[in-house]
Amino acid sequence: MRTAPCPPNALAPDLARLSEILGGLPIGIAALDLDCRIVFMNKALEDLTGFTSREAAGIPCHHVLRCGLHLRGVRQTETAGRGDEPVKGRETDIIDRHRHKLPVRVSRIDVRDEKGAVFLFLEAYEDLAPLRDMERRLKDVAGAGELISRGEAMERIKKVLPAIAQSDSPVLVTGETGTGKDLSAQVIHKASPRARGPFVRVNLGPMPEHLLEIELYGRVAEEGEAVPGCFQRANGGTLYLSELADLPAAHQAGLVRVLDDQTIIPAGSDKGVRVNVRLVAATHKDPEELVRAGVLREDLFHRLSAVRVHLPPLRDRGEDVEFLLTHFLSRFAARFKKDIKGFSPRAIRILRSHPFPGNVRELKNIVEYAAMICQKDMILPAHLPGHILAALKVGESPASGRPGDSRGRKRS
Repeated sequence: MRTAPCPPNALAPDLARLSEILGGLPIGIAALDLDCRIVFMNKALEDLTGFTSREAAGIPCHHVLRCGLHLRGVRQTETAGRGDEPVKGRETDIIDRHRHKLPVRVSRIDVRDEKGAVFLFLEAYEDLAPLRDMERRLKDVAGAGELISRGEAMERIKKVLPAIAQSDSPVLVTGETGTGKDLSAQVIHKASPRARGPFVRVNLGPMPEHLLEIELYGRVAEEGEAVPGCFQRANGGTLYLSELADLPAAHQAGLVRVLDDQTIIPAGSDKGVRVNVRLVAATHKDPEELVRAGVLREDLFHRLSAVRVHLPPLRDRGEDVEFLLTHFLSRFAARFKKDIKGFSPRAIRILRSHPFPGNVRELKNIVEYAAMICQKDMILPAHLPGHILAALKVGESPASGRPGDSRGRKRS
């Protein structure tokens, strides 16, 4: 026999205590009486459903908590507390006040009095939308193929980038020219909660300091519209500053201030403007050496290197060279509508002996050139760029070993 519902005044002390305990929890909580009517919802559940606890009080749960658990029939809920298995971690969808479907994980426990009789149900609603959104973003990043690799060195980095993306800490990306610093910054942005916000890339290459100040922080015009800087354009998203070593010392001090308080001061103004930006910076030079040489402020280096990613040069990526050659050849052969099956053994030996000072960017350009001029079904040495063939003529042997290793076979 089911316990009769407690009158509201009998529940009042318990609900006041529950409200105090559960009100601030980040997970949605609902208290239901034995007739499955809502008696209390905490702030997190109000935000999730769009209904306030006051307006939902006394309403049957399936009118407010519109999810698979309740919409399949109130009788299922009414059986709780009678020996049936409790609801634990059931994933379903909930329809909020504005008819948006949101993924949730629902759990329910029985609240019993001192005699062991159930007098209240507590239901917990965990919002799975952020998790589903992160899974979608990670899937998009994994399938986008921006950072192409098969070797262990780059695979480790590709696995850690999505984890780095989940925080708002500044990131410093280092590596030689052409190793993929720009692409890594884009991967971090796309895998982050800021993915729907802007991704703004700014090259800090040499420019007059007054123009650089406007580019960074904007300008308040005396007449007409103000000019937004890159921090304002990137608000809510990610700002990627490449060529960090080219940033003048005076602006480095300003960047330290922005990182400290997330406030910029546009040119022509003395009022700070709050910005919400995740900063990613990159340099192809050794940042510690830049600090020792006085080119990079030490305080800026320490703030930026809270999270640091170093991209290895192609010569240290072993099997990636042939893998990338095949990958880019397939792409460019399709673009140029050519039936090119691969590289001749001789062309492969030449390319494996090349040190690739321009790293992946140089390799990609070499393959694009070769595919463009090739009129056969195989890339031959004659199809390779002139600077590679010229290097062979002055004594560099096409080795069968790693890139940059000239101790291989004699030319044949």
